[in-house]
Parts: sequence; C-alpha cells; structure tokens
Amino acid sequence: MERLTRYLGRLNRRNLRLAVVAVVALYAIAMLWPNIAALLVRNSAVTAWTNVATAPIQGRAPETVPFPGSHVGPDGVIFQVTNDLLDPGPVKVAEAALVDAEARTAAAKAYLEGALEIDKDRRELLHVYAENFRAELDAEIVVSEARVALLKSKAVSAAQIAERTKTVSETGYRSKDYRDEGQIRQAEAEAALAAERMALERAQRRRAAADKGVYVAPDGTSPNWAYGDRQDAKIEIKRARLQVEQAQSDERRARQALDAARESFRLHSRAPVLAPPDSTIRSVIVGAGATVAVGEPVAKWIDCKELFLDAPVSDAALPLIAVGSKAQAIIEGRRRWYDATVASVRGSAETIGAEDLAAVAKGRSPGVGQVILRLEAPRSDFGECPVGEAAYVHFPTAGVLDVLLARFGLK
Repeated sequence: MERLTRYLGRLNRRNLRLAVVAVVALYAIAMLWPNIAALLVRNSAVTAWTNVATAPIQGRAPETVPFPGSHVGPDGVIFQVTNDLLDPGPVKVAEAALVDAEARTAAAKAYLEGALEIDKDRRELLHVYAENFRAELDAEIVVSEARVALLKSKAVSAAQIAERTKTVSETGYRSKDYRDEGQIRQAEAEAALAAERMALERAQRRRAAADKGVYVAPDGTSPNWAYGDRQDAKIEIKRARLQVEQAQSDERRARQALDAARESFRLHSRAPVLAPPDSTIRSVIVGAGATVAVGEPVAKWIDCKELFLDAPVSDAALPLIAVGSKAQAIIEGRRRWYDATVASVRGSAETIGAEDLAAVAKGRSPGVGQVILRLEAPRSDFGECPVGEAAYVHFPTAGVLDVLLARFGLK
C-alpha cells in the first residue's frame, strides 16, 4: 500500500510538470503566433507614402487623363488644368493704362524738346548779341586808345606851351595872366588824358569780362538780351525734364502692372498638376473633362525611389524595437535579404492605414502593432515598382526568446 501511494505521488508530480510545460508552450505559441505566422505567410508589405496632388487653379481636367500605374514625365506634369472662363478684363485695363502712360511720356518728351529748341534759339541769338557786343567794345577801345594817344600828344604840347609862357612872363614881356593861361591849358589837357585813360581801362575790363560770358553796359548794368530770359529758360527746362522723369516712372509702373496682369492671367488660365519626375500615379480622382476647384484633390502618386516596409508586430514585441534600429527583410520571390531601418513604431491602437500608405500589410489584426521601416534597396533591383509585394522582416532585438523573457519580466 505504501508503495502504491509513492507511485501515485510520482505520477501526480509528473502530470503537474507536464501540465505546466503544456501551459507554458500554449502561452508561448499564443504570444509568438504573429511572429510565426509572419515567417510562414510573410504578411509584411513593401509600401510607400501616398501623396495627394491638388488642382492649382479652378478649371477643368483634360479630355484624356493618365491611367493608374503610369509614370510622371521628366517635366513633372500629371496633366494640365484649363480655365476657359477666366476674365481677361484686368489685362485689357492694364494695357490701356500702359498706352495712356506712353502717351504722357511722349507728350512730356515733346514739351522738353520744344523747350530745348527755344533755349537753343535763345542761345544762338545771345551768341549774335555777344559777338556784336564784343565788336563794339573792340571799336570803342580802338577809338579810346587813339584819343589817349592824341590827348597825350596834346598834353605834351600844352606842357611845352606852359613852359614857354612862363619864360616869357618872367622876362617881363607879357603879364602873368599869360603864364597862368598856359598852365590852365596844360592842366586841362592832362585831366582830359586821365579821363580818357580811365575810359579805356573800363572798356578793356568790360571786354575781358565779355570773353568770360559776363556782359556789362557802360553804366554798370547788364543788358536785357544777356540775362533777361536765361533764368526763366533754365526753370522751364528743369520742369520739363522733371515731367519726363515722372512720365517715364509712371510708364515703368504701368508696364510692370501689365506684366503682372498677364502673368496672373497665364497662371490662372492654365496650370499643371505636378508631381516629382518618374513618380508613379496610383489613382486619378477626377474624371476626364471634369470641373475642379482650387485645392481639390485630383490624383494620388507615390515615389518608388523611397520604399518602406509595413510590418505587423505584436504589442509584446514592440517595446523591444527602437526607432533607428536595424532589421533585415526578404521580399517574396527574391532570395536576397535587404537591410532596413526602423522609421516609426506604433501600437495596435494607432496604426497607419491606407489613407497614408500605398500598401498595407495583410497581417493587420486587433492587438497587432505596426513598424514602418525604410527599405535600403537600390531602385535598380526592381523592374517595376515593388509596392504591394509581400515581405518578411526579421528584428534582431525581438526574437522568440527575447519576447518571452520580456513578457515574464526577465529582460
């Protein structure tokens, strides 16, 4: 009986251990099933960010739109939006304003040319007056010089006569009045000579000033022909030049306004919907010939030169995967492993869906988180864009043992 009791005790302990192992195995399978399923099914996906192209202007789409899967050309144009109902009125108004500004500029230039022509005639007349003025001064100087020479000779003769009358008066043949009369004539001759010399000097000074453009009348004033209209002409020419500058400034502004109006009309009458060159069109949202509003989504595109991986990962493994850490991936149908870098980690309650990603992993289910990885693979490795192809991602830091240890709080 005692032997039977010991046997039953050993049997119960063995069953207990088997039950514990079975429970742990079932728990491990339940915890690691997403990872096992991912390895077997390859439920990750090659993906890319979906970008939305919007209408740049209000108008209509062309009669022929590109089909999904086609590539954008080197100019980056998906298609053109045309606005046939755009009002060209602002351009016409700007053109009329420019014509008016050009007319004002032409009128101001004509007025300036007239003022310059009048000033030219005045200057030519001034030149004639000035030549005549200098000629008269030259003649006056010649006459004055001759008179000076004559008066000098007369003064010498008067001095000689005065000397003789003095001698005669002193000998007693004539009275002293005769001597005084000779001295008076000498004094008058010398005074006339001095006056004529002063007149000659004044004439010479006026002639020298005339050579410098300064014209002085005998009474010291300026003749009317020399300066009468000169100041008025200068003021009028300056005013005319200022009018020309203002008119040209207005014309430049009018031309700039016309250029801006034409550019605005061009930009609003026809504008391209753009995407990066060689990007892939995923879908065209509007139909051929449809009317679109400004900012309305018209197409979706992806850039296959920047590929990502959408990997479903259990919430238990997510804490073991750090942003920036490395992973390896294999794409269905290819034997090569590619390096990948973790770009984003999200729990099962906040995964990124089809609104943002061109392809979503098929392993998405409640309780499964998400890891977005940048695929480090050259575009030349793929003939067509591999977005949507299945893949498997191996995370070195989130293996089976790592997940179990983390779950039991041992890591």
